[in-house]
Amino acid sequence: MIEEGWAEVGARIAEVRKMRGYSQDDLASKMGLDRTAISKIEVGRRHISALELVRLAELLERPLQSFVTPPPQAVVSRRAAIAGQRSDRHGDYALEDIARDIALLVDIQALGAHEAKGSLRAIKPGGAGTEAEEAAARARGLMGVDRHAPLLDLADHAERVGLFAFSMALGEAAADGAYVEVDGVGVALVNGDLDAGRRRSTLAHELGHHLFGDAYSADWGSDTSEIERAIDSFAIHLLLPRGGATRRWRELRKEHGLRAAAIIISAEYRVSWTAALRQLRHYELISKEDYRTLDARSPTRADYLECGVRVTAEIEPTYVPAGVSAAAIKAYRTYLLSAERVTELLRGQVSIDDLGLPDKIPLDALRGELS
Repeated sequence: MIEEGWAEVGARIAEVRKMRGYSQDDLASKMGLDRTAISKIEVGRRHISALELVRLAELLERPLQSFVTPPPQAVVSRRAAIAGQRSDRHGDYALEDIARDIALLVDIQALGAHEAKGSLRAIKPGGAGTEAEEAAARARGLMGVDRHAPLLDLADHAERVGLFAFSMALGEAAADGAYVEVDGVGVALVNGDLDAGRRRSTLAHELGHHLFGDAYSADWGSDTSEIERAIDSFAIHLLLPRGGATRRWRELRKEHGLRAAAIIISAEYRVSWTAALRQLRHYELISKEDYRTLDARSPTRADYLECGVRVTAEIEPTYVPAGVSAAAIKAYRTYLLSAERVTELLRGQVSIDDLGLPDKIPLDALRGELS
């Protein structure tokens, strides 16, 4: 590796070390080296053996390839676009790892772009009303779901339009999520430490970026632009549409009191309490006074059970899309990926023993390769 290459490796090591909260002394102690050795490594003045690099990757909890190969171009472009906004390096690294995995699956032709990506007309700034509602209805049509019914198992439906959603525990202080397009394939990362309703809202938001044709989202920080607000509006209309909410609300109010009806509809449509109240108010199904009364006290688990409903948690961490899992295992069966790489792609959801042996290669195929 040329000197410039070692400098790049060292810079990546320094960046991850700081993100993990280690000093150079801390890392040196864990590695059994002097602090000056770590200092020289980080500026590219000391070369690293393969065993040292493996040990560093283990200590810093990063894939080995992340130190020796640059991130996918989509991630580089995204970082440039959001430069100067609020930073969340832990989430950013998680997104980089996912992007690498998707790029690999695309490269071996195990995954490909979907025609639905970018098929919706983008909402204009300020178009958070009718435009967002119409776009949400069209999105439901693309996914093949009823335009009024609860949209359950959102991640599975997102895959129908080419968006692969991952969920990872990133910490309560991390951002809600992000979107990036990798070689034409849409990828969403959701912070698994959010509550169940917010995870679904975040994924619905990233689905908006995917269907409106963004190459990546800039909402990893605290962007409150008109476009982001419009996509937020799209997301809640997608999850709690006017027609379904209105009909169900009127049914519930005939049988239940105000609070019980709100609890049931939020559980049935799997949206957060806050989102449900805001949307009911937006549809003028509750008054301002009703909204203030309901908003003053969030329901507990006991409240939901008392109403005869349960909160169903979707996209719990660690969540790997079914399509990605299937593509990776199929690639293993056909000798395109090793068992070790597949277990990495599936993030520990299966072991090497679970995979068993790959498919036998037909004798005729071997003869064809050798002829």
